[in-house]
Amino acid sequence: MTKEEQMLLKHFEDLSERAYFQNRPCFSDFLDMNSQSLLLNYFHGPVSPVLYGGYTLAERKVAMFSEIDADYPVCWLEITPLYPKYAENLGHRDYLGSILGLGLERNCIGDILIDGPTARFICLDRVKDFLIQELRQVRHTSVTVSAIDLPEALTEPKFEVIRGSVSSVRLDAVISLAYRLSRSQSCSLIENGQVYINSRLNTSNGANLKDGDIISVRHKGKFIFSDSQNKSKKNKCVIEVHKYV
Repeated sequence: MTKEEQMLLKHFEDLSERAYFQNRPCFSDFLDMNSQSLLLNYFHGPVSPVLYGGYTLAERKVAMFSEIDADYPVCWLEITPLYPKYAENLGHRDYLGSILGLGLERNCIGDILIDGPTARFICLDRVKDFLIQELRQVRHTSVTVSAIDLPEALTEPKFEVIRGSVSSVRLDAVISLAYRLSRSQSCSLIENGQVYINSRLNTSNGANLKDGDIISVRHKGKFIFSDSQNKSKKNKCVIEVHKYV
């Protein structure tokens, strides 16, 4: 474990102890997959964390340490072009670059969801007003920012359902099916620390998956594993993966 990871783990434990002894909720900033894995695998504290990213299958999440019900200190913002007729075709990097270009840290911002010319993203409450006032341009497109309640339809993930047969429900075999990769390519992703099972880093090619496991592959996306328990005529496992799109 690196020094930075040790410091982050100590921070989590401090939040947990504060929540326990002061009987109040304590929150982290938004955590990436590596930080979530560190928290879930190595954390020891009096109050266990609960992760929340604003919608189903969110990648970046806030950890809450609390023994009482509490609201997360986050909100949704919507970015729309000021002049839709002249708006550019903007991508995730464009939006994130403009947000961070205002001087904010990455851990203040959660996932960014793009829907045509509109982008919606979740952020910490403490930066909401600043973003509404200061974010006026993304690339060369003039924009306006407003606070919103995320429509329920946007929280429902859309999937591509992929069905096929694999020799076993090993992680490398299932990733190969999900992303149409060779077994060696899948193994390389796993061994290089780019694969997470239920937010936990996994570097074992032979890890066996369970029905409902959520697999995240960096730079490729994520999917839900569905084990049908059926066998093909050649005694292979017939499975489904629901790939998030």
